[in-house]
Amino acid sequence: MSEQELRDGLKLAVADEPPMTFDLDELVDTAERIVRRRRALIAVGVSTAAVAVAAVTVPVVLGIGGAPQELPQAAPPTAMTTTTPPKASLTVTQLRQRGEELGAHLRAQLPLVVPAAKDITPRPFGGEAEGHFWDGQTYLEGTVLFKLGDVQTAIAVQVNAEPQVEPCPSCRELPQQDGSKVVIRSETGPTGNDPQMKITSAIHYRKDGSATRVSTYNYDPVNGPSGNYQPAVALTDEQLVRLATDPALHL
Repeated sequence: MSEQELRDGLKLAVADEPPMTFDLDELVDTAERIVRRRRALIAVGVSTAAVAVAAVTVPVVLGIGGAPQELPQAAPPTAMTTTTPPKASLTVTQLRQRGEELGAHLRAQLPLVVPAAKDITPRPFGGEAEGHFWDGQTYLEGTVLFKLGDVQTAIAVQVNAEPQVEPCPSCRELPQQDGSKVVIRSETGPTGNDPQMKITSAIHYRKDGSATRVSTYNYDPVNGPSGNYQPAVALTDEQLVRLATDPALHL
């Protein structure tokens, strides 16, 4: 049956009916448009599926499939290292000035640490000898004369930027709150001297690598003992530690 025959049949079937409120031709046209749209959508869906299958199949056939490649990762940042710059060498002028500052400080500080000390007289600081300096010298040492009662004695003070740590199994180590340490060293006089000589030293090994050494004696180390030895050294261990850890005593 053709489309025209279908139209004529529908018109005859409803010839005696009251007129309809809608147009039959318009209804048929709408139905045909819906059918054509569905066919077009089906065709598009089939084409899309074919493209998707091809997209998956072609890499496999060509051997370029497999796990996804990992993106290159950036190299980890290189840790920056810092080095402490070497300490500047001191000139003769700077060393002499520093020696004078140390002497003035000890003149004021010693009576606070040793209240019984009197007639306090700092001797010139130097290197191999009093008042002797050279460019680049890394230490200073000097003595401070004083009296305890009528007994003449002295302390020796050395500040050293590059000290040599001496092994001492019999020494006492006193850890300090800042992580440094003080070593108490007791000894008799140098070989060949009177065994009555007594020397006690406190060496403060500081965290910056420097050291301050303060020594006390049971005789006069500047003018010589002349057989006049005291039963004990002039300063106590506590007094030695207070002087050795004085932050002002450094090169």
